[in-house]
Amino acid sequence: MSAEWYRYAVYFSPRSDEPLAEFGRRWFGFDTETRKPVENAWDIPTGIIRTPARYGFHATLKAPFRLRRGRSEAELFAAVENLAAEQAPVPLGQLIPKPLGSFMTLQQALPDDRVDALAFTCVRDLDLFRDPLTEEEQDAIFDKGITRRQKANVFTWGYPYVGEDYVFHMTLTSILAPQELPRWQEKVIEWGADYLRKPVTLRDLCIFAQKEPKAPFHLIARFPLRG
Repeated sequence: MSAEWYRYAVYFSPRSDEPLAEFGRRWFGFDTETRKPVENAWDIPTGIIRTPARYGFHATLKAPFRLRRGRSEAELFAAVENLAAEQAPVPLGQLIPKPLGSFMTLQQALPDDRVDALAFTCVRDLDLFRDPLTEEEQDAIFDKGITRRQKANVFTWGYPYVGEDYVFHMTLTSILAPQELPRWQEKVIEWGADYLRKPVTLRDLCIFAQKEPKAPFHLIARFPLRG
């Protein structure tokens, strides 16, 4: 196991020259590729974006995991690169602001099964690299009030929201009160008008990693989909 990183994850994150990436930079106030602050950020209170900012501007394909004992970072990178080589780019269409539970997110305007299938392929084919959750970690997830099927997902895949429970989304806010959700939805519509109009394509599998619990995630590798 790499001594440098505590956990890894496989995400979608737009390429730096895409309008969606510019939206992410202005929303969070930093560049997810470099973690460097930007000068043209929108004035959003820190508390609104504190939780998602730790993970960077992304959509989850395989949720954060510790590397299994006996597996190396080089093996993980090779597996993700090989997986990307077998998968075709996935058209996501237009992304629109939409609540997911108590969070404001970007979701597909017209969801389809292709991104769901890609996400489950990542979950399934990369699971041999995932260190099992501890009982304490499982209990912390169960305390969130998840369904029986989602509990089964935790036992099998280490994360509740996979398979039938997966929703492609890019989280924009921390937990919001119900009355706050419409306000921030309107903000995204207003500020994102110039950046969210263009259809988006998922072109890469991105490996993110964090150095210690609660530390920010960094984008450490990007592998183009070439299938």
